[in-house]
Amino acid sequence: MDYVRNVLQVPVPEIYAWSSVASTNSVGAEYIIMEKAPGLELSRVWPELRGDGRGKILKQVIEFHKRFTASPFPGLGSLYYADGLESSLKTIPIEKGPLPTVPHPKDFVVGPINDERFFEEGRGDIECDRGPWSGTEEYLVALGLHELNYVKSCKKPQPLGIFDGPSWYKPSITGKLAVLEDYLKIARHLPPKKDPAGTAAVLWHDDLHSGNIFVHTDDPTRITCIIDWQSTPILPLIRHIIRPEFLDFKGPKPLLGFDGDARKLPELPANYKELSQDERKDTEALVRQQSLYKFFEILSAKQNRSVSAALLFQESPRCQLIDYAAITGYHMEPQVKAYLIKAADAWEQIVGPDGPRCPLHYSEEERKTAADELTNWSDCCALLDHVSGELGVPNPWDGAVSSEDYDEKRTKLRNIREDFLDLMANDEGERMQWAKAWPYSDDQVMKE
Repeated sequence: MDYVRNVLQVPVPEIYAWSSVASTNSVGAEYIIMEKAPGLELSRVWPELRGDGRGKILKQVIEFHKRFTASPFPGLGSLYYADGLESSLKTIPIEKGPLPTVPHPKDFVVGPINDERFFEEGRGDIECDRGPWSGTEEYLVALGLHELNYVKSCKKPQPLGIFDGPSWYKPSITGKLAVLEDYLKIARHLPPKKDPAGTAAVLWHDDLHSGNIFVHTDDPTRITCIIDWQSTPILPLIRHIIRPEFLDFKGPKPLLGFDGDARKLPELPANYKELSQDERKDTEALVRQQSLYKFFEILSAKQNRSVSAALLFQESPRCQLIDYAAITGYHMEPQVKAYLIKAADAWEQIVGPDGPRCPLHYSEEERKTAADELTNWSDCCALLDHVSGELGVPNPWDGAVSSEDYDEKRTKLRNIREDFLDLMANDEGERMQWAKAWPYSDDQVMKE
């Protein structure tokens, strides 16, 4: 936060005092004492802001993005004070300042990564290379090796679906290890070569929702503060969540890019006049959301080529492969296998006509099996989505409910489980298998 506030000159709370070592302070715990964020949360005023007001907010966010991408680091990992790490840990010094208006930040270094994705679901217990890394290729290999070691540890993550039912998809350690080994064979070739702007090592806010942005009380189109910077990593831009979360919406998204149909701006449908009044309101709201979504892309393309390049790459099968490989332990091996096959089929596009031969080879039988497993896996995920929808929990991984609703939800969960078993099982043997596959227990419905 010190670097973001005083070097990049992005508005964040001022830090008054802090300690990262509990044993060295009188409090007996790690702590940060910081300035209260001035203004009010954007979430409180966003629904009432008109199009031009929302556009002003977005322009400021894009300006902050420009400061991030104008300040690439010499390595990947996390940011530390130069004197804040043990001397035995590897660090990469920052040799020059990011902006001409500030001195070079000699007090900072790039050190081991503290990205929560390297620590969640027991990943913090895994011995692995946590950086810092000198470049994207080295980082992508470390990402795969880290997940490989996580899978070998046999830890059980929160499931994305209801797996292991009779004749349904059954995740396996063997399958996970196989796809990760194949990923590691090609990981160094996956970063974009033609336009490497998206691989710049940058600091970024990966959770920019409307609750983390504060605006001026009297002028809600002016950003006063951005909060929630913990565990902010320095990663290749292609691995960051680039588009602010407050731009997301339910409904079809505009096509990315500026070729062909992607050049068209969102507009009302041809049958707009035939719609009912309520349908018109819904349609108008959707077009406004689509327009702002596209506006971010257009303005970023004009002012920040790195962001534009990274957004385009993130739509590619290569980037999807990286994303899924990094979370293979969540029973994602069918998705990883599907994208490995796509990478093998598009190998010359990845490495160029003079590049090395593809080390991956999949027979027609393997491809058919992979396609069937992906379909089966998707059906298992749909089962969990249905159950969580019936329960009224939007995120199937999150069993937290309000204290007022706890008893009701707990009873409802038991009833849903019995209905599910009645529906899915054809006999007592299958009922026992589905009961074992059931992902929730009473103690997973937690009070907030």
